[in-house]
Amino acid sequence: MTDMQNLALRGDEAASGLRNQNGQRVGSKGLRTRRKLVEKTLELLESRGLRDLTVTEVARAAGTSPATFYVYFEGVPEVVLAALQEIDQTSPELFAFADNDWQGSDGEQQARRFVDEYCRLWNRHRVVYRVRNMAAEEGDRRFYDARLQSARPIIEALAAKMDRAKDQGRAPGHLNSYAIAAAIITMLERMSAVGPTTADDKRISYQALKDSAAHMISLTYGA
Repeated sequence: MTDMQNLALRGDEAASGLRNQNGQRVGSKGLRTRRKLVEKTLELLESRGLRDLTVTEVARAAGTSPATFYVYFEGVPEVVLAALQEIDQTSPELFAFADNDWQGSDGEQQARRFVDEYCRLWNRHRVVYRVRNMAAEEGDRRFYDARLQSARPIIEALAAKMDRAKDQGRAPGHLNSYAIAAAIITMLERMSAVGPTTADDKRISYQALKDSAAHMISLTYGA
């Protein structure tokens, strides 16, 4: 199943104000064409790099022409940016797990639920997130901003959790709560990206990585 088929789409009504590159409002037929272009772009990116994929290839896969592609997008990177606007790197369940008490005998288990949910969300859209992160690391500010915007809500939730831990004397007061939260999300993001590829190595299997991450996170918050 492709990333596009997995997207948490916001519905045609949310896109009713969408305009194409010519400034014209996109109708229902245009929305279908645009959606097809996004879907095929993400399918092709499962085995291709962002800079290697051409407009002609995307248009051919979508059963249309480059001229039609340019009605909706400036280029292939803009297709990925459009897809990023339609997905979330958070969920109500993730916020609920983050709000759980990570202390006591089941604290590590609670942290593991948070880790599992984060990894599930990330891998649901792994192609588009992988492309986003690589483009951001290559210096494309648009993708850097998209990455930061996507992660900010859960980072802020974890930062608030760290503030509470410091207030209760469970974590060192000198720690920067936001930086701690950002470091945790960076760790989980990278682990989500590479973890599935370690399945054959029992020493660093995906499960072992998630268990270890949950242990470290629960300790960080003063379990």
